[in-house]
Amino acid sequence: MAVSRMLKMQLLGHSSIKDDLKKYLRVRGVVEVAASEAGGGAEAAAFEPSRDLEAGLENAENALEFLSAYETPRSFFERVSAGPLGTSDEESVELARRVSVMEFSDHCAGLQADSRSARDDLARSRGLVSFLEPWKGLDVPMEALRAGDYTVEFWSFPEKTAAGILEDAVEAFPLAVLETAASTGGRRYVAVIVSDGDTEELGVMLKERGGSMSSFEGLEGTPSEIIEKEKASWPEYERDAGESDEEAKRLAGSSDDLRILSDYYREEIGLEEVDNRMSTTDSTFLIEGWVRALDRPWLVRELGERFGEVEVSFREPLDDEEPPIHLDNIAVTRPCEFVTTLYGRPGYREDDPTPLLAPFFILFFAMCLTDAGYGLTLAALSSLALLKFKPKGGVRKLFNLLFAGGLVTAVVGIIAGGIFGLGIDSFPGWLRPFVLIDPLEEPMKMLNISFFIGIVHILFGIGVRMRANLRAGLVADALFDDLAWIVFIAALAPLGYAGILGGQVSPSVLRGATYVSVAVAAVIFVTGGRKQKSPVMKFFGGLVKFYDVVGYFGDVLSYARLLALGLATSAIALAVNDIAVMVKGMPYYIGYVVMVVILIGGHAFNLAVNTLGSFVHSARLQYLEFFGKFFQGGGEEFKPFRSERKYSVLKDSD
Repeated sequence: MAVSRMLKMQLLGHSSIKDDLKKYLRVRGVVEVAASEAGGGAEAAAFEPSRDLEAGLENAENALEFLSAYETPRSFFERVSAGPLGTSDEESVELARRVSVMEFSDHCAGLQADSRSARDDLARSRGLVSFLEPWKGLDVPMEALRAGDYTVEFWSFPEKTAAGILEDAVEAFPLAVLETAASTGGRRYVAVIVSDGDTEELGVMLKERGGSMSSFEGLEGTPSEIIEKEKASWPEYERDAGESDEEAKRLAGSSDDLRILSDYYREEIGLEEVDNRMSTTDSTFLIEGWVRALDRPWLVRELGERFGEVEVSFREPLDDEEPPIHLDNIAVTRPCEFVTTLYGRPGYREDDPTPLLAPFFILFFAMCLTDAGYGLTLAALSSLALLKFKPKGGVRKLFNLLFAGGLVTAVVGIIAGGIFGLGIDSFPGWLRPFVLIDPLEEPMKMLNISFFIGIVHILFGIGVRMRANLRAGLVADALFDDLAWIVFIAALAPLGYAGILGGQVSPSVLRGATYVSVAVAAVIFVTGGRKQKSPVMKFFGGLVKFYDVVGYFGDVLSYARLLALGLATSAIALAVNDIAVMVKGMPYYIGYVVMVVILIGGHAFNLAVNTLGSFVHSARLQYLEFFGKFFQGGGEEFKPFRSERKYSVLKDSD
């Protein structure tokens, strides 16, 4: 339906125009260059860029990542007024010749190492000072803590339990000496002099009581001397870090050059990949690739006008070829390509499911959100993002999809009586006649509607599969595996509505549905094992076929999520309003401020969470209950050779 027709292109030209032609194809961006069959076919597709280009790109990106923290932030207005970073092929080549990206990157790496080393040393020194601060009253050098058969240890205890711990320790070890050095920060710091024979046993006791021992191994001098020495080194560490930062800020002024070089190397890698895929002789080259059929006329015309020394031919894809996939839908359904491509792309000879899923996805999204206020807010935010940020590609499709979903949600929300969780009684008089159902008051009615829409969705999916089977000449499969089940499920629907959900159905309708379901069941049983050779296997094949009823029943139950998510949105909105009303009575007008905060924050949270839930669950119904009936997928995205610039644009794009 909406899979673009693709043509295989072969372009033969003289070597003198090869570089210019590659740049032209890059600018036009309509040809996906394939590995030339004359040049080795699929083997030529194993492309590895040259080490110099790969290293240049890597070095430029590494330097940019480091310098990003040192660039002067620019306001949104400054960024917009400055416009995109412009360059030309000639300027890029000259910049690459003049600037050694490897030396620049190595310089940045050195600055980063120096800065990190200085800051690490400063942090270590400050940590040591903080560690020694409680012990600065000791005038004994750290290296002289051990004397004869005695050892000096340093412990700290929680202040609340310290006194009891010290009393118990002195009682258990009379020869030990425990002197308090300081009490600060809720802990008591104690110097313990203990004989070597009691060291281990006393240590176990103190640890069990919550003590923590400090080790000063490797330190020389008294704590006060060490602290003074460490503090004296701080200015040097700070100066070293500051010098590295200043140099980095100076280099950050060249960030735009690095961005241009990054794009230059990225573009050169792309050109090199095209070289790798084409076939060449001493005087000619051959490029093969895929082109959309609608691009063929103007492409042939432009190639003839610009390059006289080329011969171009096109052919239809062979039966064993799988061309890349480009989806080409009308503007109304194009945003739903975002949903399709999240799952996969159709095969080249398969229908694009995008226009088929579009109305169902939008409707399901609206039923899950079910609030007109949220819908209009979502549409307004999406349109604002489209106008202000002008996104492209998949992001643009997503915002367009949310915009359409918001508008339909506004309609469904009014029908379901949902506007920011307000009661229907508070609606203006002219709006109330449009309210047809209240899900909070009539959940079973909404559930029945969800099941009905689900059955239509499932039958539509089977119908799409039946159409595909007919086109493939599989008439028996279309009749007995598809049409029979469409009739069977349609006949079971009123029986299930009356028997399971307790709905009111005319006796004549029930009688007719019973006759039809029995007759079609017989057809399914007789034809279910038709592909088996043995009569016994045909019999069991027909029986097993009825197991599909369980799968279809489960599929229908999945649509209950439309009710569940709609109720969740309404209930949370109602709860937010109730909480806001409860706090309104707080004194000194504080209640009104809190009420506004709760209303804005609560509804914003509800909108964000349930928009995400509506999208995910609506997509899930497409992927499992709908795509599972007919969609095979497996197509590869059409990726034409085009500029891959990330930071800059070419001033001369001709």
